[in-house]
Amino acid sequence: MAFLTEDDYTVLVRNEIKNILLENYTEDKLRAAEQMAIAQVKNYLSGKYDVAEIFEQEDENRNSHIVMIVIDCALYHLYTSTVPKRMPEIRSLRYQDAIDWLKLVAKGEATADLPGKKDDDGNELEGIKFSSKYKSNNQRW
Repeated sequence: MAFLTEDDYTVLVRNEIKNILLENYTEDKLRAAEQMAIAQVKNYLSGKYDVAEIFEQEDENRNSHIVMIVIDCALYHLYTSTVPKRMPEIRSLRYQDAIDWLKLVAKGEATADLPGKKDDDGNELEGIKFSSKYKSNNQRW
């Protein structure tokens, strides 16, 4: 079963897609854009979160924020592959917001209410990351 459903689009843009993209729109193009978006989100989240568990959820069990991000990314990819000159500015802005949030999560500068990665025993992995805003001058202690 697909991660996104037809009903997910009705909240934001289903009529927008069909009206603006009518001449070049097909369900296959939409599904391809969805797969690109899911792969993109997985690449950002895979370092800290269990992406298999995130994307195997169905209906109300899915994280609504991830659904929204996948839709925003999928629509951006759909527009760029069909009619990039007619893309509404809101599509570009929403896509950039989604990517910015994913980058923050990937760096550990933001958190998400998502299942974390687990080890072979099923224990959630918790890493410690040391960082500094100051550039290291040398390696002497």
